[in-house]
Amino acid sequence: MIMTPQGLAWLSAGLAIGMAAIGTGIAIGILTGKSVEAVARQPEQRGAIQRLTILGIAFIEALCLYALLLAILLAPK
Repeated sequence: MIMTPQGLAWLSAGLAIGMAAIGTGIAIGILTGKSVEAVARQPEQRGAIQRLTILGIAFIEALCLYALLLAILLAPK
């Protein structure tokens, strides 16, 4: 069984978005856990920690969106 170039393109597109989704989930989980830990240690810094957490989540999601764009470009027309 030989893979065609079109089949390899679909496979690489699926792997790209799948790995990005897994990485995004892990990163957001770690970020959320550490921010909860930080608020537990210093409750008076809650506002600053919350702002940085939201900014970090936005950057992480942007990386996943770039992977989605890459997957769309890799998928054959």
